[in-house]
Amino acid sequence: MVSGLRRALAALRPRWAWITLACGLPWLLIPSSRLVTGSGCLWTLSGLAFWVAAFVLGFLGIRWLWRRILFKVSRRLWVILILVSFLPALSLTALFVSVGWLGLGAQVGRAFQGDLKRMETAVREAVNQPSDAAALKALEVLGEAHVRRVDALPPGVKDGFVGYVYDVTPEGKKVVALRAVAAEGDRHRLLSLGLGRMSASGREIWGGRMIYRLDWGSGEKGKVRSKLGNEEAPLEFSGLFTGASPVTTYQDGEVPQGRGLFHPFSLPPVGLRVIDWETGRPMLLSATPETNLEELFRGFGFGSKGGNLSGQTLLIIGGLVVGIFLLFSFQLVALVMGFYLARQLGKAVDGLFRGVSRLSAGDFTVRIRPRGRDQVARLTVAFNEMAGRLQQADVEREERLRMEEELRVAREVQMRLLPDLEALHLPSVRATILPAREVAGDYYDLFPLPEGSLAFLIADVSGKGTSAAFYAAETKGVLSALDKEALDPREVAARLNAIWCEGHGKNLFLTLVYGTFHPRTGRFAFVRAGHPPAFLRRAEGAVERLNPRGLGVGLSAARFAGALELCEGTLEPGDRLVFYTDGLSEALDPFDALYGEARLAELLARPAEDLQAAILADVTAFTQGRPLADDLTLLILGR
Repeated sequence: MVSGLRRALAALRPRWAWITLACGLPWLLIPSSRLVTGSGCLWTLSGLAFWVAAFVLGFLGIRWLWRRILFKVSRRLWVILILVSFLPALSLTALFVSVGWLGLGAQVGRAFQGDLKRMETAVREAVNQPSDAAALKALEVLGEAHVRRVDALPPGVKDGFVGYVYDVTPEGKKVVALRAVAAEGDRHRLLSLGLGRMSASGREIWGGRMIYRLDWGSGEKGKVRSKLGNEEAPLEFSGLFTGASPVTTYQDGEVPQGRGLFHPFSLPPVGLRVIDWETGRPMLLSATPETNLEELFRGFGFGSKGGNLSGQTLLIIGGLVVGIFLLFSFQLVALVMGFYLARQLGKAVDGLFRGVSRLSAGDFTVRIRPRGRDQVARLTVAFNEMAGRLQQADVEREERLRMEEELRVAREVQMRLLPDLEALHLPSVRATILPAREVAGDYYDLFPLPEGSLAFLIADVSGKGTSAAFYAAETKGVLSALDKEALDPREVAARLNAIWCEGHGKNLFLTLVYGTFHPRTGRFAFVRAGHPPAFLRRAEGAVERLNPRGLGVGLSAARFAGALELCEGTLEPGDRLVFYTDGLSEALDPFDALYGEARLAELLARPAEDLQAAILADVTAFTQGRPLADDLTLLILGR
């Protein structure tokens, strides 16, 4: 049991709100006099804690209700129906009943005040009569009156006072009476009128009974304006609002009987300022009328002389009951129809929700049966069409993934065709290739020659992608078959062009740079067949543009060899010979500006420890994340 209690306490979220609510329970359960004392302060803090916790927990409860119970659209529609139909009807009913209750209470209050004013006027006139008999004669129609004389008055009461007091009658009974005080020599004449007939004329209108309650007033806070006495005094009700026992209670009239529509109900109470004659303390007399509809109809003349309701009155009441019943029936039918429509709409939306959930999980075979011909049904049809298109797109995606896998394998094969610089032990040679697509149409290669020299190639096949990569691999095979040791660079390029022209049309060509290089001596020689020019960067920072004549491979079988110009030279220690494809010089920034040879030349003129890394970093900064439009290949020979 203890462990279960611990689990229950651990499940309370947030705990501080429940603890605060528990601290506020004394304010809810224990009444207080609200005095400014230590216990009163604790009572106030307890009340504050209760309301803070109640507000927080209420907010969390509404949020939970919204997230859990109102998650489904059908439930939200039901709540909307209740909010727009039932609650307005209930609110209007409460409004009309409240207005009628307050209006009837106002009429009762006016009648009650009229009785009081008439009694006050009569008492004022009677107290000025020369004899006691004349004074009592003037008040005999209003109730029981008596006269007595006293030597002293209570605190705060002076001659000429007219007001309500709580005092003992000649018979020894303590009651509330209307009293007037007049000076009579050294003594004071008291004329008192009982309130037995105070509500007689008013009850002719509302019927039923009048319930009186007398409470003490502290006289410290709040104000109740007395309209019957000559003074205004502050008055706080110590019992009426705090639950304390009254000084006395009594009633005037009979208890109205009835059930259902004729059940008795109370009207707003009327308050009177009263003074306790012995102590002078303020008191409050509250008069609460109690009646029912039958008594009200009789009061307004709808009843017969026998005391029962007339046929016309019964007909009116019956008509009202039938009208209310019809309105309620129409409202009930509207609610039932609304709930039915909400249920149908909720089922359709719920079906869409389940379909979307399955679709988001990857089940593209899901289909939903349309319900009706409304917008939700059309939305369901659109969902089915979308699911069909997604299913087709999924098939196409699988095919594309298969092709991408094949291209990935092709790229791996292409990368294996490139020379392994580490295995060749050529630290002075740097090379890299960046494909614009999965595979590249660019290609570079290195071939070891006797005496430590090597042959190098950088080529760019027209076009991009798989076909260009295939022709680049074909170029490697042709070049590998040629005797590069016996042939100089012009002869190798001429042989390659002849073989290319025999096997391909003029619409397919390639550009290349082929040459030889001796890393130890720095001696180089190369030919440029339609390829971008090379750059020679000296160790001191001077940059030379090397652009020998040449025609692209495959453009002409007859004029190719004659168009070639051999470029020769020697690299000094620290010099670099840079070859590249047009993917570098034609790289674009976000504004379609070309990288260009001039920017490359400026970069080469600046000192750099790793020239290849500096060139690639500058190209990346220039493009600002824009993909390369063409394959980029870079080959750097150094000494």
